[in-house]
Amino acid sequence: MSAQSMPRVADVASLKGMALGTLAYSLFAVHDALVKGVIYDLPVMQILFTRSVVIAALCLIFGRGKLIRGLVASPNKSMMLLRAILTLAAWCMYYTAGRELQLAEMTTLYYFAPVLTTILAVIFLKEQLTLARVGAAGIGFFGVIVACNPAGLGLSLPAMLVLAAALCWAVAMILMRTISKTESSLVQIFSLNLFYVLVMGAVSLPFWQGMSTPQIVMVVATGLVGGTAQYLLVDAARLVPASVLGTVEYSALIWSFVFGYLFWREEPTQMVYYGALLVVAAGLMLACNERRGRRVAVA
Repeated sequence: MSAQSMPRVADVASLKGMALGTLAYSLFAVHDALVKGVIYDLPVMQILFTRSVVIAALCLIFGRGKLIRGLVASPNKSMMLLRAILTLAAWCMYYTAGRELQLAEMTTLYYFAPVLTTILAVIFLKEQLTLARVGAAGIGFFGVIVACNPAGLGLSLPAMLVLAAALCWAVAMILMRTISKTESSLVQIFSLNLFYVLVMGAVSLPFWQGMSTPQIVMVVATGLVGGTAQYLLVDAARLVPASVLGTVEYSALIWSFVFGYLFWREEPTQMVYYGALLVVAAGLMLACNERRGRRVAVA
């Protein structure tokens, strides 16, 4: 391969990874809206259990025996287990807070996770610390503060739950990036949702609530949408660094405002919009810098 073609290959991989990540997080926004549609009537644990049953079943349909053998033989079982625990904790805290916060508010707070991912990627993955990454982290943090305190959210329990969920998700992203180097997407997704099924089943089944047909349709839809989003996200993690993948997470932020207004007529305060703009600006600044730095590195 010629020296001139190498930058083009790197650019194509970077663009593909960012595109997959953007699509994945957009689907996660749809997933969150679907969950919020039933979260007032059904326990969080029951929703996550049913959703994960759908995803695990789909994985078995596509992977069959090869999937089971791959999971049993995987050298990454401990890391996949830790990632499953962290993501489960993140989902539970996030959706519990969703009972009290508007979709736009909780999403803005949660999207501090990409900033945390960038910092953790430097520490654990030895990704280079640059001025742009430090600046993006600072701007993103300030955006969260603007969206939180002036909006009257303060350090309420729901707000703290969302921020704690963001930390768990950021650590899980670092683990996913590491695991993705040697593990297939299907094995990762199946192991994650198998853990959810076992834990959420033990917790939710004794207190199971009957679901109406519309509720069943909504929860099954979360599994279809969420499973697709998970698959795309793992594939994206193979193509771009964790710090870059974290920045495309901001692409779904606008959907939280759109869905919140369309479905629940939620109208965030002006300061939430300002905070969201700062968070998005941090992500875009970091994404542009990473793309420019990748070009220089392969030149």
